[in-house]
Amino acid sequence: MLKVKNITIGEGKPDICVPLVSSTLEDLEKECEALKDSVANLMEWRVDYLLNKEDFHATEDLDKAWKIIRTYFPDKPILTTVRTKSQGGAHKTPGGDYISLLSLIIASRWADILDVEYGHEMMDTKVLTSRARKQGIPILMSYHKFKRALSEMEILDVLENMRYFKPDIEKIAVMPQSYVDVAALISAAARFDEKHPEIPVITIGMGEMGVLTRLSGNHLGGPITFAAGENPSAPGQLLCDEVRTIQAILGQ
Repeated sequence: MLKVKNITIGEGKPDICVPLVSSTLEDLEKECEALKDSVANLMEWRVDYLLNKEDFHATEDLDKAWKIIRTYFPDKPILTTVRTKSQGGAHKTPGGDYISLLSLIIASRWADILDVEYGHEMMDTKVLTSRARKQGIPILMSYHKFKRALSEMEILDVLENMRYFKPDIEKIAVMPQSYVDVAALISAAARFDEKHPEIPVITIGMGEMGVLTRLSGNHLGGPITFAAGENPSAPGQLLCDEVRTIQAILGQ
């Protein structure tokens, strides 16, 4: 179990995370205003959307953005994510720029949880995770595959390989082509959870076929479920209020 601010991930009802996907500071403030009373448990700041801002200046713009987000969500944990284009992000971020951005985010403490993509150079990833740990920032290690699904054994292999970096949460998101692919995601999460119950694991099937994985709950790949506030950040996301309603029904 991982405790961050006022939530314990993997305990009780699954936590709902709503992404902030604005590409300008003005739109970000409007988005935060619209979502300030959301039932979400945590927010995901998708920095890659802001990278599309005209005349983007990393230190200045990210600092302003962080202050806006913290003003509207002082108590909710913020998952900070720079999603690269190759893993489904909104901006083509070369590997060196990705490492530099995450290093800046870590040094500036612009994250309560930091998303670190699996699949970059091993030494770069080790340096990032080490720096985050020294700052006391938990790591969510993620891997996204938009072009195909992974078999159950492939999912388990990736999850086991991620453990080398000692992340606090592990996440895999793929595009299922069949309901067997969806079942593989849930089964792999259950098997990994049984073997490593100390690590919350998220397995997501993107698109309409994978919606069930977003509602699977603790121990089955859904301790955190990503839901849309206004604009989805990935195919297949339900609205935040819809997820909360379904959770309430399942809880009965």
